[in-house]
Amino acid sequence: MFLTKFASHIDLLVRSDKMRASEILQEELKTKHADKITIHFNTTTDEIVGENNAVTKVVGTDKTTNQKVDFETDGVFVFVGLLPNTQFLQGTSIELDELGLIKTNDHLETSVPGIFAAGDVRSGATMQIASATGDGATAALYMREYLNEHARRHPQA
Repeated sequence: MFLTKFASHIDLLVRSDKMRASEILQEELKTKHADKITIHFNTTTDEIVGENNAVTKVVGTDKTTNQKVDFETDGVFVFVGLLPNTQFLQGTSIELDELGLIKTNDHLETSVPGIFAAGDVRSGATMQIASATGDGATAALYMREYLNEHARRHPQA
């Protein structure tokens, strides 16, 4: 929806037969942005085609008909989703928020001492590649600090 400020029309390709966005966002999409956004359910993105260093079209497949479809365009925004890959932590001592994101303190440490989280799985993350990279570097520094402190306190361990 943010991109409607910059684009005359948006083709939204959704791999499944339904959107996973919140009900509020789906309703806003239908009521406020229906004139600028066309949703193509069951449509995969197979290829992004370019010429002269510019995007010209997206080639996809309509999974209901198994037919190739072309979308002429001059820009592409790839968005995979918001579901964090943290299901394996359910039922553990690592605390998750209501979205399933890992809660951390200011040092990126989880509720379990010695376990750190960085990037898009962390509650409060900006969901940007640059921030995730920075989180990783920051977490590594705090892990080193944690391990050095642990070694100092427990030299025989």
